[in-house]
Amino acid sequence: MRIFGTRFPCRERFPREVSMVDGLALWKQLLQVQEPWVVQACRADEFNRCMAVWIGVEAPRSWFGLGRPRVVEGGPEATWRHTGFGGWRVQVHVRVPAGSEMPRHPWAGEAGMPFTRALDRQIMSLLNEGVGMNGVCAILDLPMAEVWRYRYALDRGQHALNGAEPAPLAAAEPGPGGAPAASASRVPDLDDPVWQRLMDGTLPLDVRVLGLQLLLSRTRSQVALIADEEVRRMKLRDLHRYFVKNERMLVHELRQLLPEAA
Repeated sequence: MRIFGTRFPCRERFPREVSMVDGLALWKQLLQVQEPWVVQACRADEFNRCMAVWIGVEAPRSWFGLGRPRVVEGGPEATWRHTGFGGWRVQVHVRVPAGSEMPRHPWAGEAGMPFTRALDRQIMSLLNEGVGMNGVCAILDLPMAEVWRYRYALDRGQHALNGAEPAPLAAAEPGPGGAPAASASRVPDLDDPVWQRLMDGTLPLDVRVLGLQLLLSRTRSQVALIADEEVRRMKLRDLHRYFVKNERMLVHELRQLLPEAA
């Protein structure tokens, strides 16, 4: 293992053809780190195929550019899992200067959350497509414990994708012969306002299926705590997806839902 930079110990060797300056410049470009932030060090664990990158703020040089840049001391170090590169896992360590806010860049994340904003977007995209927790872990090579912690924060309204554009509502996939699959279904379209009313409890529904009762109860209690629009839309997708998958046993519920649909 080898570390580019001087602030961290080194035990194993990284390929010789990659110099210290080249390594730091490479990760600055890959992560799109911009001033005043700089990549201060990086460490490769070749056995586990994991790269750790340290990002911080350095004081400006003198007028004549003489002397080495001075590292600005900061508060506690924050660590997030970032999107992988070439089959390598990437861990980003950031030390924010005292009195400064957490950076809003894709290579950083929210305080207390396990993932950077870039990886956050990938996870949310998969969840919106109906990929389960095991699938998210397998596709992105993430530990289940961290994904559960992330999902728990979403469900409790403790995490939001601030500044992110809401993902578009997914259209129905074409069925055999090119016809929309939804044409054979009585379930209202995903963008129908009836789902919002059902999710927030303003549409009363006599529910006989226990699974739907539990889903509605859990969803409504979670939505009451969630302010982020995209997380709420993910919950709406989950509700719609349940009706699509279980349409045959939700005849009683659909008879009440359809007259309310647009």
